[in-house]
Amino acid sequence: MANSVSSVGLAIDAQQLNELKKQSHAQPQQAAAEAARQFEALFIQQMMKTMREAGGESELFNSSAMRTYTDMFDQQLATEVAGKGIGLADQLLQQLHQEQGKKP
Repeated sequence: MANSVSSVGLAIDAQQLNELKKQSHAQPQQAAAEAARQFEALFIQQMMKTMREAGGESELFNSSAMRTYTDMFDQQLATEVAGKGIGLADQLLQQLHQEQGKKP
């Protein structure tokens, strides 16, 4: 059965979240994998934001429009990086499967 949730999408997509909720009832394993991938993207985004803030601000790039663009760029880049994976989603799924196996 084909996955109804696109693996490539915008970083913040409410429609995709609703589809994931619907899919979780019919295909819980695939929905869990997608949720783990999205969490990984959020984690990467926060990591990138923190790294960017640690570098200080430049007057050249200190406009409201530039900050908005940078935030959007970080969100999309994090989504793309998470699509290839850094291993966090895999570890989350492994932990989830171990916890489910322990329950009676």
